[in-house]
Amino acid sequence: MPRIFAVIVAYEPDPTLFARLLKVLNPQVTGGVIVNNGRVLPISQALIGATRFDVIQQISNTGVATALNLGYEWAEKKGADFVVTFDQDSEPLPDMISSLVGTYHALLREGQNVGAIGPQQIDRRTGERCAFIAPISCRRLRINPPLGKAVEVDHLITSGCFVPMAVWKDVGKFLDPLFIDYVDIEWSLRLRHRGWRLFGSADAMLLHSIGNDVKKFGNKQLFWHDPLRHYYIFRNGIYIQKLPHIYLRWKVSDGLQLAKKFLIFTLAGLPRMSHMWAMLHGMLDGYNGKLGPSQKSFLS
Repeated sequence: MPRIFAVIVAYEPDPTLFARLLKVLNPQVTGGVIVNNGRVLPISQALIGATRFDVIQQISNTGVATALNLGYEWAEKKGADFVVTFDQDSEPLPDMISSLVGTYHALLREGQNVGAIGPQQIDRRTGERCAFIAPISCRRLRINPPLGKAVEVDHLITSGCFVPMAVWKDVGKFLDPLFIDYVDIEWSLRLRHRGWRLFGSADAMLLHSIGNDVKKFGNKQLFWHDPLRHYYIFRNGIYIQKLPHIYLRWKVSDGLQLAKKFLIFTLAGLPRMSHMWAMLHGMLDGYNGKLGPSQKSFLS
């Protein structure tokens, strides 16, 4: 049996959702670790003790990338064959991990160079499936794979991402200075640059929520964040435009997406000036390579 370890990144999680995540995930993995970037986990030590999870308590919020790297290093010491990572508000279905393992071996039999596999996300607020994005060639094509078939994708989000330990060792660590946002995207693109491929599977499912809210614009939905997250999105989006392993067509496509988001968030975001100032400040810092945790909240 493969040794599969889970890494959960936490920062002031909702107690009910977090306890549910541990309960449903614990039987599916060999063990796991919670990297807590917050002060104190809002669940009892008895609950954690009833699982096969350890806790790495950070002194301060070091960001998602650093927490993921700590988790992978912990799993490597445990002799992990695979690592599966989670946000604190996700909930895998009871057979999610076994489905990902089955998909992985099926792809290997096809001769695929599998770098990582992600589950189909189901937005817990709307109940809608969140489409994967096909490998970008200027236009962004959203795809929903049929049951029983995995499709190649452009990138995978952190939550539910199933990665062979050998791949993480080959691709290298997540970029600590990004702190949050684009951490998973940059690593996915670096993985593909090294010749690995990413896949999305509809057989494995994950309940998940992106952003603070979901808003409809015509027939499309947009995940909404507070001004501080918009700062990180635009800062890191601009910064990775300068990285050599990000190919030109992807840079053009994502640059257009950022321009659209800037227009929408400026017109519809409230308070409007806070969102606009956060995005502009983020673009300037990204261009100048000023990374790490923000010293501003952008809330007023």
